[in-house]
Amino acid sequence: MTPKTLRECREALGFSQSAFAAELAVSRETYRVWDSGRRPAPSQIVDRARLLVEHRNDQALLPLGVVALLIGVHVRTLRNAARDGRLAVTHNTRTTFRRLRARATPANARLFRQSYYGRKVRTQDRRSPLTWSMIPLDYGDRIRALRQSLGVSQARFAELVGPASKAVVY
Repeated sequence: MTPKTLRECREALGFSQSAFAAELAVSRETYRVWDSGRRPAPSQIVDRARLLVEHRNDQALLPLGVVALLIGVHVRTLRNAARDGRLAVTHNTRTTFRRLRARATPANARLFRQSYYGRKVRTQDRRSPLTWSMIPLDYGDRIRALRQSLGVSQARFAELVGPASKAVVY
């Protein structure tokens, strides 16, 4: 069941009013007015609070669009940070218009926001984006050899690889 109010979201996460206000990047006084019901909260704040409840696991790999909403930055900022190497991402095996999809954890995104957000990156420090030509042609053979050297099944290897998806293994 999805919480309908900010208070329900806050209680579901177990935050105090001050901590939840900080998580939503609003002042404590503003949040208290919304929490008490004296004023309605803006819809984007309620949506962000619901996302926080929905994605409680800080280590789950999420699409950059969802992570951007969770930490309150524009998705293009996260894409640029992933391209520059300021944000640690994992590329999904699925593509969009032949471009690899980047996924990040909320924990890594918060680390990016604390460390790099609002700072410029010099041109010489930028990394080149990951492309299909960078992926070795014998990628499948390398994965198979690694799995066999560990002596595990495909299903167990998928568990060990973790959030990269079983499609990588199979």
